[in-house]
Amino acid sequence: MISSDNWQKIKLVICDIDGVLTDGRVGYGAEDFLKFFHYRDGHWLKLAMRAGMMVGWLSGRKSRANTLRASELGITFLKENCTDKLSSFEEILKEYRLLPEECLYIGDDVIDLPVMRRCGIAVAVADAVPELDEVADFRTAAPGGHGAVCEVMHKLLAGQGKLDEILERYRR
Repeated sequence: MISSDNWQKIKLVICDIDGVLTDGRVGYGAEDFLKFFHYRDGHWLKLAMRAGMMVGWLSGRKSRANTLRASELGITFLKENCTDKLSSFEEILKEYRLLPEECLYIGDDVIDLPVMRRCGIAVAVADAVPELDEVADFRTAAPGGHGAVCEVMHKLLAGQGKLDEILERYRR
């Protein structure tokens, strides 16, 4: 169970891309890799940003699809070709002057373990490898690329007491 205090500390949400924001499949035959992002995940990331969160993406792979989607959503940062995600995480902490406990990380595979061990809240998507259960604070009900990020943003906004305020504009 994540304490209210832990939710309150979060200032930055970091998502892996392949397997978290997408379903982890890669399509070939196009000019670049073909990826499918879930609209609801994007909308809820925007809601989190409206609530004052920073949102960044860390990916082991570089893709024009990543750049296009990150730009479309106004993501705080996109770091690609990260084969050592912990080093990238440490750079992000310095660049944004954050403490590890001020970060929430969402991952799906063993490459995400080092960052998940260090961050304040670690989340595994439903179809993540079982090894992430060693460090994950919880596992989503939805699989990667199918609303898992939306689910986490809902919990984060509720945990910070910002959900009702964010949803008010839709309730009028």
